[in-house]
Amino acid sequence: MFNEFAVIDFETTGLSADYCRVIEVAAVIVRNGEVADSFVELMHPGCRLPFIITDITGITDAMLKGKPKPEVIMPKLKNFIGNRHCIAHNATFDSGFYHAEMGRAGIAHDRTFFCTMKLSRRLILDSPRHKLSILADHLNLPRPEKGKCHRALYDVLLTVELWKHIERVIRKKIGKSPDQEIYQTIMKKSKGAVPKYLDKISSLPVK
Repeated sequence: MFNEFAVIDFETTGLSADYCRVIEVAAVIVRNGEVADSFVELMHPGCRLPFIITDITGITDAMLKGKPKPEVIMPKLKNFIGNRHCIAHNATFDSGFYHAEMGRAGIAHDRTFFCTMKLSRRLILDSPRHKLSILADHLNLPRPEKGKCHRALYDVLLTVELWKHIERVIRKKIGKSPDQEIYQTIMKKSKGAVPKYLDKISSLPVK
């Protein structure tokens, strides 16, 4: 069972971690199912924001004026997260930017990411799509009191609620709280193979 982990989200100037930069990060520490601490920072990417990014996020060049560069914030983020595993919605995107920006800051290192998008695609089959906002509507997840989608802290807090739902789905199917290995295995298996895997796990004696 995950007793403590970090949930993270980046807003960026574009889709490619090789060429684009982060402009906002939010991370929270979840301990025993509750948000215990948070980290939120805006960053100046060293360029003007594309209009489409401002349109999607609401973040403007004026909001980023005078903010520190990502190279300044990433070491602080690493210290905040510590050695905890990270959870993100579409973790391929967020982990790509995480490692790229850590590399630019000179502190590249390994980090395990778990993906709520991959997990939901295998476990929440009746959702029309698996975008975070659509899953939130489909599952009627509790919404953060402030903010909106495509702002980092809002998306992080929504991802926390999605992770809780996913944990409940797995626990109901296997009769116990899932551990790290179970999450990792589900992410690697095809949608069709997951029910058989969970049936197998449910038949094993509880340690």
